[in-house]
Amino acid sequence: MSRLKDNFDQIPIPDELDKAIEMGLRKAEVELRRKRNKRLISLAASFVILIGSMGLIGFDRVEAAIRRALQYIPGYNVVVDTEKGEVLALQEPVLYEEDEVYVEIKAASKLGKELLISIESNYKNIKNTEVLIKDMDGNIISTTRWDRAGGGEYWQGNYHFEVTDEGNSYSLILGQMEIPFSLEKTLKVDDFLQLGEHASDKGVTIVAIKKPLEDGLKISLLHQSQDKLVEDYPFEQNLWMARFYDIEKSMYIEDREGNKYYPNIPSSFGNLMSDFYFDLADQEGLKLILPYVKVRYPELKTDKIKIRTPEDGELMTLDKELPLGPFSIYLADARAEGEEIIVKFKINSTQDEIIDSLYIRGIDGYGIGPSEEEGFMDLFISKKDVGRTFKLYFTSPTAILKGNWIIDLD
Repeated sequence: MSRLKDNFDQIPIPDELDKAIEMGLRKAEVELRRKRNKRLISLAASFVILIGSMGLIGFDRVEAAIRRALQYIPGYNVVVDTEKGEVLALQEPVLYEEDEVYVEIKAASKLGKELLISIESNYKNIKNTEVLIKDMDGNIISTTRWDRAGGGEYWQGNYHFEVTDEGNSYSLILGQMEIPFSLEKTLKVDDFLQLGEHASDKGVTIVAIKKPLEDGLKISLLHQSQDKLVEDYPFEQNLWMARFYDIEKSMYIEDREGNKYYPNIPSSFGNLMSDFYFDLADQEGLKLILPYVKVRYPELKTDKIKIRTPEDGELMTLDKELPLGPFSIYLADARAEGEEIIVKFKINSTQDEIIDSLYIRGIDGYGIGPSEEEGFMDLFISKKDVGRTFKLYFTSPTAILKGNWIIDLD
């Protein structure tokens, strides 16, 4: 039985993950939709969870008590306990170009017989079953599990294979293209903090691995926390409600003169972004500054509230506050307009944490948008999805945890 699958089946996955994600991998845009779709979630998130079930201990947290050697996996930016077995990994991305088509192997790792590979491409008319691996003996292997996200002309896919050989060299087969790649032993350290410069705040420690490139800097981030489930690092394009926040929305590098340099689209856009690129030459005196991290609370949920379906033109006062852990949701009123029911609500955050997104359950589909009244949101529900009454509740908020992580990059 697959060691990945053993734990993967026990992890709660959000209902009805979208099959086509309109999230450009190089021109990422976030759209608030009013139609009957639930919150857009990158399918890459399911791969992140799958990766996490492999025994990775640095992705969500690294327990301080662990004293065994850790293996750093580049590309995925996680560490694996050596007790899980030796991991082989791709050390650098592999880029293949043919005419106007490109394929880039962003990351790959192998634990025992399990091979994971992440690719980005603009190759069109692809089916997931067309993504194959060839081993050193010439055996062709089909993928057993995958997820894929795309937007515009680009897409990114994460593919899982079960191999039978003990080798470390393979070829990715995509259409008529055959792209060789090799896996190598990974860096081993005794302590998570040995991987790079680091900073701690609000119970979260962040490590930054700096790599100078010909055209800039690559910063790879890892973290550890005893009690926080960190979902994302500071990057404006991955904030759902960015325009409402009076904070620095992205991490940045500051030089000795106080100039700020912001990151480009990360290679791992989606949850969890961990590789960031800056148009800045390496030099002395650079500092990486992270003004917040995004943390998720999957276990939090409000009580269910039962709401009578308003009549056409009726404005029905609700005036109900629903506690949500340290936060709360205030339901102001509900009204009916045409084929929609509109519930006006307000999210009450705390001084240190601002809710950026959450799920609404109990109804089949919904859309969310800013209300005409400042500080409020409108929840749109189709009339045909409810009867005389309907129930709903709020759950799994993701919040911006404000802090001050300053990492010297010398």
